[in-house]
Amino acid sequence: MLRRLVWCTVAGVAALALWSGVAGAHVTVSPSSLPQGTDDAILTFRVPNESTSAAVDGLRIQFPLSHPIVLLSPEAGSGWQVNVQKAALPRPITTDDGTFTSTVSEIDWSGGSIPVGQFGEFNVLAQGIPSGTNQLVFKAIQSYSDGTTVAWIQVPSSAVPDPPHPAPVISLTSAGKSAAPSSAASTSASGSVSSSNTGSNAQSIAALILASFAVVLGVLAVWLARPRLDEGRAGSRRADRSEE
Repeated sequence: MLRRLVWCTVAGVAALALWSGVAGAHVTVSPSSLPQGTDDAILTFRVPNESTSAAVDGLRIQFPLSHPIVLLSPEAGSGWQVNVQKAALPRPITTDDGTFTSTVSEIDWSGGSIPVGQFGEFNVLAQGIPSGTNQLVFKAIQSYSDGTTVAWIQVPSSAVPDPPHPAPVISLTSAGKSAAPSSAASTSASGSVSSSNTGSNAQSIAALILASFAVVLGVLAVWLARPRLDEGRAGSRRADRSEE
């Protein structure tokens, strides 16, 4: 029984560490919120390495075309090879800089490396944030040197508030506001982001519960071991006396 309890404790702690790392590590974008119609913003995609043996060697970010950003420019000098793909807009967009009939649909980074246990950041200058939506979803495909890929493309919803592979999302607030939208329609549209935060809090609580359970098991294992240790010591004393 003692050995089983010890093994359960070790397994529980190991599972907790692994589960907590996987639950919290995914491709994200910052800032998490922007006012609608923002002229210029730097979008930073943070990419952690979740593998225990392979390096991250590529990233693809797909940008929304239903509510497009007018101009997208990847940062120079990142050390990665950058391939920019464009697509025709559903309808032209006219700004002070002219009329645009196409925009960037995808940016691919390759030829670099994010080692095990580290993360990388990829910056994109976004000019002309749209005004007709309450959120922007960026689908991300992360590749590893061993040939595996992870697609971060799932959008949180009321049915699945915390999907295993969430896509990076920016919520768009009413122009001139930095807080969350106050209207009912905006609240409904941005509910997926709030649900995702709720899911993260639930994960933290579950992790704390598992950690507490592991500590209890460890203490119980030590407590149950005491009678056997005492018995072993007593047996050793009797053996010493008999030899005398």
